[in-house]
Amino acid sequence: MHTELLSDGIVELMKRGAIDNSRKNIDRGKTVATFCMGKTETYGYLNDNPSVEFRTVDYTNYPLVIAQHENMVAINSALEIDLTGQATAESIGGRFYSGIGGHYDFMRGALLARNGKTILALPSTACDGEVSRIVAAISEGAGVTLNRGDVYYVVTEYGIAYLHGKNVRERAMELIALAHPKFRPWLVREAKKRTLIYMDQAFIPGRRGEYPEELETHRTTQNSLEVLLRRVRITDEPLLKDFFYALSDQSMFRRFMSVRKDMPHERLQEFVVIDYTREIVILASIRRGATEEIVGVGQYGIDEATHTAEVAVVVKDEYHNRGIGTELLSYLTLLAKRHGLLGFTAEVLVENKAMLRVFETMGFDIEKRASEGVYEMSMLFREAPPRER
Repeated sequence: MHTELLSDGIVELMKRGAIDNSRKNIDRGKTVATFCMGKTETYGYLNDNPSVEFRTVDYTNYPLVIAQHENMVAINSALEIDLTGQATAESIGGRFYSGIGGHYDFMRGALLARNGKTILALPSTACDGEVSRIVAAISEGAGVTLNRGDVYYVVTEYGIAYLHGKNVRERAMELIALAHPKFRPWLVREAKKRTLIYMDQAFIPGRRGEYPEELETHRTTQNSLEVLLRRVRITDEPLLKDFFYALSDQSMFRRFMSVRKDMPHERLQEFVVIDYTREIVILASIRRGATEEIVGVGQYGIDEATHTAEVAVVVKDEYHNRGIGTELLSYLTLLAKRHGLLGFTAEVLVENKAMLRVFETMGFDIEKRASEGVYEMSMLFREAPPRER
C-alpha cells in the first residue's frame, strides 16, 4: 500500500492481514501514506505502529517513486467520464468541486511502473440516479483531470471496460455498456450525433438488451482446456471479427453454408446486438495475458410456435477436437431447458462428421433427414438436464 490518503478500509485490511506490504520493491513491510482520515479506532491502530510510515506529499505522490513499485495498481474515482475516456474529478462544468489531488500523479506513476494498471472506479449515476456520470462529452467548462491516454480500466456497478488501445468507436460502446440502463439509449443517440459510433449501430433498450452477467461460467473440457463461457456483449464486435476472419474457408462454409468470406459491421451486429429473450449467443474464450481470445461461438434462436430453437456451434480451427464444441452445446442445452424449450433443430452438412458426433453424444432423441448434402435435424431433450461442471 502506497497512497496519499489512508482510510478506515485500508486499516481494516491491514488488521486482517490482507495487506502486509511484503512484496513491495521499496519501503517493504510498510504502508506509506501522507495523511489519514478515519475513526478513532483507526487512529489508535496507527499510533506508534512500526508498519506504517507517513511521508510528505512530494514523496508519496512523486510519479517516479510510485513507478518503482512493480504491479502498481492506481485506483481513483471521477465526477464524470465522456465516451472517449477523458474524465474530470475536479469540476462540474465551470464550478470547481474539488482539487486535482493525487489523481494524475498516481495514474501516471502506475503507467510507468512495470506491469502497472490504472483503474477509474465510479458509480454510474449521481443525484439519486437522476444524472449519468458517463456522458457524451465532458461538461462545458470542466477541467480534464485524466486524459484518455491515461485511463486503462473503467469500472461501474454494470461491469468493466478496458480502454487501452481501443479506437474511439470501441471506447464509446464499452462505456455505454457501463452506464445505467436508463441512460444508454440517450448515450447511443448522442454518440451517433458526434459520429463516435456507426450511424446504423443497433441497440436494444431495456431489460431485453441487458447483459446477464450471472450466467458466466468457467468450464474445463475433457482435454483439460479451461474456458470461460459467457453471453455475447454489444462490445464484442472487434473480438468476433477477429474470430471469424481466423476461421478457415472450410469452417466458414460449414457454419454458414456459404462461400462468402467477409464479415462487415452490418453482419457482425446480428451476433452482438441480442434480444436475450428471443435468442442466445454464447462465447467460449480464453485469456492471453490482458486480452481475451474467442475460441468458439454457440447460438440458438427460439421458434415460439414449436417451443424449440435452431442451434449452431463453430470452433476456431486450431482448437478443434479439444471439447469446446461439446461444452458450448452442453451449456446451450442447459439454458434452453431453463427457458422451457423442448429441443433443438439444426442444419448440418453431411460431410461435417465432427459436428454430427457432438450432437449424437449429447443424449438427444434425434431424427434427421438428408436433402442435397444437408441433414435437417430435430433433437428433442430428454428429462435429465446436462450436468453443470
